[in-house]
Amino acid sequence: GVDVDAIVATAAAELEAQMAGQDDNDNDNDNDEEEQEEQDAPPTFPQRRWQPLPRRSLSDFSSDAAFAAGDMVIARECARGGKSALIGPLTLTGHYATRRGVLHHIDILGRHPRDRIPARTSQASSGGTLMVHHPTLGEYTELSARARTPVYAKDAAAILGLLDVAPGERVLEAGTGNGALTLYLARAVGSHGLVDTVERSAAASQHAQSLVAGFRRAQFAPQVRFHVGSVDAVVQQLAEPHRESQGFPRDNLVAPLFSGAVLDLPTPWTVLPHVYRVLCTDRFVVCYLPSMSQVMELVRACAPWPLLVEDVVEVVWRRWDVRAAVVRNPEPNSGSLEEAPPMVCRPTHTPTGHTAFLVQLRKCAA
Repeated sequence: GVDVDAIVATAAAELEAQMAGQDDNDNDNDNDEEEQEEQDAPPTFPQRRWQPLPRRSLSDFSSDAAFAAGDMVIARECARGGKSALIGPLTLTGHYATRRGVLHHIDILGRHPRDRIPARTSQASSGGTLMVHHPTLGEYTELSARARTPVYAKDAAAILGLLDVAPGERVLEAGTGNGALTLYLARAVGSHGLVDTVERSAAASQHAQSLVAGFRRAQFAPQVRFHVGSVDAVVQQLAEPHRESQGFPRDNLVAPLFSGAVLDLPTPWTVLPHVYRVLCTDRFVVCYLPSMSQVMELVRACAPWPLLVEDVVEVVWRRWDVRAAVVRNPEPNSGSLEEAPPMVCRPTHTPTGHTAFLVQLRKCAA
């Protein structure tokens, strides 16, 4: 009879000798084929041994930095029409459940933006695939947990433009709220600037502090000072040492301290006298007001003061769907294959609602 075991053993020895004799460089040139084989093979989930990743300093953070413990992450489902979510802060034992499986934090730690990570199912097989990346400031502020309604990106960008704020300047924010605008202001003034933000509610201020600390490893937290109390009391507390250091007499009520101010308050005209005294001449106050009746009341209140109403704007943000159309049943001989495909160009179905009016005031005299 045929000795099957001997034949198999001989073939295996010849194959092993042939593989051992190959040059290592040849193996390196076959990366594309190996990657294809890995994609075709079912994913496995070996038990990973966690080793602490070094935390980068604030100045070293970049958009391509590897994910570390404590980071917030945007996870997008790779399937067409897939949803995205803000997950984190990343921990060793955390996870995020999706409709296609569970994404474990430990599978994200050490990976880089744009990496694709499979979600696990109860059978330890592959569910859906998600792409991860660092959140933009707009994504972070809109998707984070809320204590108050945030100032959205469209209004935040307009406020920064109306304030004309520059790196190194000091800005006052009355009404910290959710802390979204605080982050935009902190990024605008830079590492050498300062944002003083005032909030009456201690709980809301605490929530805003955690929001600021959670973005990009607290990159902008050093240039923000949180104050709890009334605007007039906080402004007086800040202005007094500034007045003394600058040599202003005690009876001088004007001590320019801020290069700009944002008032996100229901009745901003009640604090205008206090803000006016600490605002530099020819600089701006921007008021965030949901209703036109508030705008009219503010304009009336500005009449006794040398405050010029420069502008009143409402920002409308309208998204459009622009893409190549998919022709499902093309007619024969309808055109050359090189002909440009038809395009879809229409507004999206995302509702465009009113958020607020922005009133720009300029201080005209000292």
